[in-house]
Parts: sequence; structure tokens; C-alpha cells
Amino acid sequence: MRRSFATVPLIALLAACSGESPSQSADEAARQPEVSSTTNPDPEGAEARPPSQAASPDGYTSAYTTLDLDDCEVLDRSTDEGSWIDLRCPGLQGIPLFVSEGDGRFDVAAGVPGDSFATIMAFNDLDETVEWRMQDGEPFAVIFRYRDVSLESGPRTVLAIEKIGRPGAPGCRVAQIAGATPRANERARMIADQRAAGFDCSAEPYYVGDAR
Repeated sequence: MRRSFATVPLIALLAACSGESPSQSADEAARQPEVSSTTNPDPEGAEARPPSQAASPDGYTSAYTTLDLDDCEVLDRSTDEGSWIDLRCPGLQGIPLFVSEGDGRFDVAAGVPGDSFATIMAFNDLDETVEWRMQDGEPFAVIFRYRDVSLESGPRTVLAIEKIGRPGAPGCRVAQIAGATPRANERARMIADQRAAGFDCSAEPYYVGDAR
């Protein structure tokens, strides 16, 4: 079901997505995204992935997966005026990602579909790398990057921290951080570790820098 947000015709990228059933297919495990904890493909800063994934004293670690929209299942879509699409994508440890697109903007939820459409104001697309924050091996938040593709804003990215939802308790946007913020990725991990697990989803997300 579409979450409330203004929409315009669907971008061409998503037209290639599969029309499979939303239930997890038997071959989904064969197309799980690559999981990594060492390589850093992030063009915005070498600190994006820590050189070591040894657990902190509090047991916090990261794992990384690749988000490829061509590997996602179509849950729902509209091709009428104001087109939109909802996708279910492979995640980590059986926790799926739910990606929605409308009006040239994306939202990402984890675990279960979210109750609201959270994004940045500018037209955007998504970086392919998703960071999963874990405590004692249990994922509790994801960190991903928006790329601002509007002509007005120029080059800009925004890191988003999303609380992972569970059945009966959808997750939500915890914070958004301007990609130009010094050590933005470390800041995102710190916010995730300190705030995500207990974040009240009725509260306003935190914003750092030009992150709306």
C-alpha cells in the first residue's frame, strides 16, 4: 500500500524491477547482496568504512550490503499519472529492505514497511552501499546515502539513519546528516548507536547540516 506522498511519473530505473510475488522466493538466498566489512567504495570519504570490524567495548559492529534495485521484488505500483512503486529488497540476516519511490524521491525502511515516507526534499537517488549497525551481532539500524540529483542544489549527499522495524513496531528515520559534515560517517554511527534502538518514532528526526 502506498504511503502518503506527492508523486509524478516513475523514473526509468525502476521499470526494470521484477514483478515477482512479495513473499520471499526460494531462490532469494542465491541473490542476496554481497556482504562486506572491509572495502570502502564511498567516494565521499575514506572513513566511510572502518579499517577493522572488531567489536567495540559495547559490542557495536558494522556489516555492509549492496542495494541493487534490479534484485528487488515489486510489492505494489501505479503507472497512472503520479506513478509510484514499492519494492522489497534483499538485506542482511533475513531482514529485508523496503524501498519506495515517488515524485523522483526515495525512502528506505528496514525489517517491515514504514508508516511514513521519509526522504530529502530535493529529487534524489540512492547510493548502493547500506551499512548495518549491530550490537552483539544483532542489526538495529541501517545507514544509507542519498544523492541529490536536482539541478538547483549542485553536488550534495545526505546520510540517513533508519531504525529497523519489527512486526507490529515499524522503524523510522532517526537522523539525517549532510554528507559534507566532517567525519559524517562516524557521526552517523555514533547517532545510530546512541539513539536508534530506543528512538521514539513519534519524534522529529535529528538533522545535522544541510540534510533536509
